[in-house]
Amino acid sequence: MWISDENESMDSEKLWRTVCGELGVSLSPASFGSWVKPCFIRSVTEIDSQRLLVELASPSAFHSHTVETKFYSIIKQAMEKVTKKKCDVALVVVELKKDSKTNKKDSRVGEARETNMSLFAPAEESRQSGTNLNLRYTFESYMVGSSNRLAFAAGKAVVDYPGTRHNPLFLYGGVGVGKTHLMQAVGHELVKKGVGKVVCITSEQFTNDLVASFKSKMTDAFKKKYRQVGALLVDDVQFFGGKDSTQEEFFHTFNELTNKQAQIIMTSDRKPQDIVGLEDRLRSRFLGGMMVDIGLPDYEMRLAILKQRALEVKVLVDDSAFELMANSFPTNARELEGTFSQLAATANLDGVVLTKEMVQKNLGLPANSIKEIRVRPIKVISTVAKYFDFRNKDLLGESRKADLVVARHVAMYILRDTLKLNLTEVAELMGGRDHTTVMHAVEKMELQIENNTDLRRKVMALTQALYT
Repeated sequence: MWISDENESMDSEKLWRTVCGELGVSLSPASFGSWVKPCFIRSVTEIDSQRLLVELASPSAFHSHTVETKFYSIIKQAMEKVTKKKCDVALVVVELKKDSKTNKKDSRVGEARETNMSLFAPAEESRQSGTNLNLRYTFESYMVGSSNRLAFAAGKAVVDYPGTRHNPLFLYGGVGVGKTHLMQAVGHELVKKGVGKVVCITSEQFTNDLVASFKSKMTDAFKKKYRQVGALLVDDVQFFGGKDSTQEEFFHTFNELTNKQAQIIMTSDRKPQDIVGLEDRLRSRFLGGMMVDIGLPDYEMRLAILKQRALEVKVLVDDSAFELMANSFPTNARELEGTFSQLAATANLDGVVLTKEMVQKNLGLPANSIKEIRVRPIKVISTVAKYFDFRNKDLLGESRKADLVVARHVAMYILRDTLKLNLTEVAELMGGRDHTTVMHAVEKMELQIENNTDLRRKVMALTQALYT
């Protein structure tokens, strides 16, 4: 056994030294030294004779997130090899307060200041507003475009029919596409509707609360917190993968909430089918409701986001500055908003209009950067052909092979929709076709993109590739 009431810290240190010995062989020196070595085991709790719950401490939230994302599986495997038991690893953030009279080893088992570890007490924002929902994340501030229209409609349906329509609602997509914003916007409306207590958490917080409940023998308090609610909103559920005890508890929580018709909303950076280490029984429940992909924001949507933020922060912005920023961040709306907020704050402080030149200087772009990001039609044809594994002349030819027709229609759509060419110009570029052929192809693509998630992703990926 690795723990006891009397010498838990000693056993934890011994376990971590042994695990580090395993990891030092399998990881590069840079990865091991930068990410694994700064961690330490804060506690080890024996759940039963075959399972351990291990709290692995990191010095910062960023460090913890990186370890969770890149090294979780290999650390878990090493712990299970050393202990010969199943291990659930919960990452926590602990900032050490070093005493000059103690050495580094003693400081780790001595006094530490914990962050984000008030597990059963509400966060500061919760005490002020009654919920931990971000006040900015509302439907009013949520920009709707072709990439998120279906997800927005699903969120509205949940508000109208909580617990019965689209339960659970599973939102997935890449970083910065607005998953959390939409989920919390629904949460705000559910609060107004009076569905009961609305709890919004990250998957990491759920795991940390579970760890705390085991250590303090307060499992009843844990169950009350998560099962006596009207709606449960969970961010980043992909991090449940590989955490057996967390999945076990969430499985029972999920079942009890759905049986009571309490609404569940989850976000993830991937589909349930693609979450590594997710139990089949939990995956099937995630798939049992409404699963919606949120794609990358298109140019028009990025422009709308910027203009909305400008109104919120009351800053004057030149149209050319809006256009440059919208073109400079094709993949991440969060990064776009963050950069704009910094620029807007500077402009407001100086009492000036935010100009294209200010954006260029901040982003390190050359003066002719707008001209540089304009795309020539031949680049569209070449990029689409390469993406679908065809030659340019195949796209411009007469073959009616199904895959080739799809690629040809995608090229026509991008030439028309993104480059804003007229039908005759597109027809001429695509092998001298009739303009009505292009018109029908574009109309067909517009309909399919609206309803076909896979095709929409391909078009957005191609559009992104054109500007990088």
